[in-house]
Amino acid sequence: MAYWRFFAIKSTGSGLTAPQTVIEPVEVPKTLPNATIDERVQVVEKALTEVIKKVNTISSQTDSSLNTRVSALEASVTDLKVQIANLPAASSAPASSAKSSLYIPLGSGGSVASVDWTPLNTFQIVLDPSQYPGYTSMQLEVNMRLVQPGGTLYARLYNNSSSSSTSPEVSSTSTNSSVYTSSTFSLPSGSKTYVLQAKTSDGTQAFLDTARIRVNF
Repeated sequence: MAYWRFFAIKSTGSGLTAPQTVIEPVEVPKTLPNATIDERVQVVEKALTEVIKKVNTISSQTDSSLNTRVSALEASVTDLKVQIANLPAASSAPASSAKSSLYIPLGSGGSVASVDWTPLNTFQIVLDPSQYPGYTSMQLEVNMRLVQPGGTLYARLYNNSSSSSTSPEVSSTSTNSSVYTSSTFSLPSGSKTYVLQAKTSDGTQAFLDTARIRVNF
């Protein structure tokens, strides 16, 4: 609230002593009825002028502080750039191009009880080596077991399209299921049908649980 400021005169003293005059400031609200509209407008304008000055002062101080911080940050960034430029060049090691091996499932759930090579139709697939560019070799992996000891179980990957054996044989003499891995081989070019074949040395029953082809890069 704006106020008018004027001075009031107070008299002090007693008896024959001459009165002394004391001048004290007294705040009188500008909204009193005797204040004219022009006077009120002048007070408001003056108050606004003072407020604007203070705001500008605060803004100037804030901008100055921000400018100082920005300048400090720019100096830090420049210093970091210099340090990075002066770092010794790191020796670049050649990136390894080797890819992880992948597996092609052939099937599951087969059995054999013959001394002759027997195709197991539950393990059959159509393959084209062009689908695996850059491969270096393949291997047959078979999880299999004999029902009774004494014999030998054999398995291989057979090319039905050209009627020829594709992979080296894997063999087992155990009645416990285990995974057996063949030596490496390559597939002939083109799309062909492959099937797993198996036999036992004495014609007794044997089980082939799962089979897959490992593709090496």
